[in-house]
Amino acid sequence: MNRSGGRYKNLALFTGQFSLGILHTIFLFYYVKVFLNVFKINTYWFNVAQFLYMIWNAINDPLFGYLQDVGGTWMKSRSKIFTWFGPILALSFLSFWFPWGNSSSSPWVEGLHLIVALFLYDAFFSCVGVAWGALFTESTRDHRRRVKALKYSQLAILCSVNVIVVAEKISHSLDNFYAFQVFCVFLSFLSICCFFITGKLSEQDLSDSKDKLVPEEESPPLSFQSIITLTKELLGSKDFQRIIFTNFIHSCRSTAHLNFASIATDLVIPQRILAKGSWQISAFFAVVTLLPQILVILNEKVIVRHGAYRIIMFSFICSVISSFMFVLSWSPYVMIFFMIIDSITVHSMSPLFNIFLAEFTEDDAIRNSRKSTLSSVVFALNALIIKPANSIAPVVVVYFLNRSGYESYQKDQLRSPELSSCMIRILFLIPLVLGSIQLFLFKKYSMRHRAGNAALPL
Repeated sequence: MNRSGGRYKNLALFTGQFSLGILHTIFLFYYVKVFLNVFKINTYWFNVAQFLYMIWNAINDPLFGYLQDVGGTWMKSRSKIFTWFGPILALSFLSFWFPWGNSSSSPWVEGLHLIVALFLYDAFFSCVGVAWGALFTESTRDHRRRVKALKYSQLAILCSVNVIVVAEKISHSLDNFYAFQVFCVFLSFLSICCFFITGKLSEQDLSDSKDKLVPEEESPPLSFQSIITLTKELLGSKDFQRIIFTNFIHSCRSTAHLNFASIATDLVIPQRILAKGSWQISAFFAVVTLLPQILVILNEKVIVRHGAYRIIMFSFICSVISSFMFVLSWSPYVMIFFMIIDSITVHSMSPLFNIFLAEFTEDDAIRNSRKSTLSSVVFALNALIIKPANSIAPVVVVYFLNRSGYESYQKDQLRSPELSSCMIRILFLIPLVLGSIQLFLFKKYSMRHRAGNAALPL
């Protein structure tokens, strides 16, 4: 591939990831807090929305994956997905931040609001996200190039996560909700521009690329029986199972961390140390969101030399070890340090799953003598498994918090020692329990040699 093609490829991945990043970071970080603390949705409707959200996830992810890879439609064009569906995704993002009712409205009004917003946003996020994952796989062909592309995607995430710092400062931790709404409108328009650039660049990249596996001619759509057989082949692979179930647990950790970072800080860190709206709390959120991406960007050579498998296994071990700081959790400064370590072991490792999925996609095409890789299908099936974590993690955490008086805290904003203790236990149990399960599951991953780990068994 010539240098121009490489630039098109990496810039397309950068702008696409940046657009997805600014929208999804705000979504994950704020939607639970906004609906619980600002819109005052009751627990029943919150749980109903999350349950229906899980069902919708089970439908839309594979649907868009199959349409983009085996459906024989215009949706096989990655560039058209970004150009046409990207703007719709950005507009659906806005549906979260404008309430449907007021303080005197029936509880079902905001419940319906959350359901509709989750359905619209997740549908188009799935469609565009699957296209980005397929573009990542198809525009890179070896581990070194994938790590290089990963660095660009992490640079995009590094730029996108700054929206948390800005949003916290502008809205004074949501106290000025109107300012937050205006900021979200600005982000929506910014993402539309970036999606348009991604669509144009990906079209140029795929037309110039000479090392892609996908043939030039359009393949006819597969029969329903062929799709079922194809799905069984993918899901029947032990390595694919290890990737997606480990990724599901990682998504639970990531979702819980992003959804409850602001709430946890309010509950376990005294205001005299990290006051709402202060530069100190903005700096803290900057560290927990930016540092993981900086570490990935600066350690490209380390990932290439040691391989993604060895790096991620090391992170699981660190997660388990860090949980033992619980014995010093009485100190707010230890809590701050732990939350920074936890953010590194979670968010800096999440992008590595793209490498594992890309490696599996190529291995599957070789093993099953496919005419082309099934990039969209593989990323869609991965999303099918991991996306329920976006619903499960908040429901589980809110359940335990409510048992310790969180509903009272929503009304009077007065934290009790019992509620703070519950939040601390949740923070430390997540890396201990889930990190241990990840370590056990991924230790049996057999394709570690695909990422340069043949000489580095673990």
